[in-house]
Amino acid sequence: MNTKWMKIGSILVALILIGSALYIYSSYNSKSSVYAETSQEMSLTRPTFLAEATATYLGQEAGIAYYINTTDPLNLNTAKNAMWNVENITSDYVIGSLKWGSISSDDYPHCFVHKDGWIVVYYLKINLANPSTTGWLGKIIDWSDRSQISFPITNNLLYDGLYYIATQTLGISITNAKYYHFQYPTATKLLFAIKHAGNGQTATFNIQLPDTLTMDERSWSCYNGPGGTYTFKIDTNTISSGSGRHYGGSEITEVILGPGTHTISISASDSIYGNDAYVCLILLYH
Repeated sequence: MNTKWMKIGSILVALILIGSALYIYSSYNSKSSVYAETSQEMSLTRPTFLAEATATYLGQEAGIAYYINTTDPLNLNTAKNAMWNVENITSDYVIGSLKWGSISSDDYPHCFVHKDGWIVVYYLKINLANPSTTGWLGKIIDWSDRSQISFPITNNLLYDGLYYIATQTLGISITNAKYYHFQYPTATKLLFAIKHAGNGQTATFNIQLPDTLTMDERSWSCYNGPGGTYTFKIDTNTISSGSGRHYGGSEITEVILGPGTHTISISASDSIYGNDAYVCLILLYH
């Protein structure tokens, strides 16, 4: 073949490869969702009662919530009697805290039950001026039964609380329950990504964050069994290490987990008693 045409052919191939790369890059950056291995993305839905005056109380104090609405009226006395502590009661609704099983008092969620069929289980919003572990999304993860952790994420304290008050107390199915975050009303998506590492092992997964999304909250929860410790990292940044159950959010800054591809790792220390470590990364965005 003529050398001239060979050169032209090589240039055309190079242009095609460059164009393909640009297309892939463009497609990734135009994504409207986060991609992560071993994860589940869920939509957040605004409760319709937020247009009513009864929403004022929740709007002032609630953060992440899991709720259900039925078409049948609810008995407020039955709901009140199932609450650990009643915080507010009117002729239309009752608000209190829930306790079941052996959960810690730090984990008692709040509950709103309206006579017209609304049941909302929630944790308090985060005080952004003085953030603490209270209210972070990672708080909801329930590590008490690790063998059952799978997608959809039903191993969480909001799910457990809604099941307790709705199904066990009021006889209401929670099959169609939805998430909403009162503190971030513009948030539309909630992503859970979970990884487990066995004794003396490190497990990783990759996560991709498009630059077209706005992150409202970055949170995490970690757990390891007795006899060892865990270490949770994002790329080379250690977010948390210790033993038992821990959760938070302020440790994951935009610099640490911004747009692009990142590696999430969880390590379990080697223990003669055996040690398993778990991490759940939770992202809220729109």
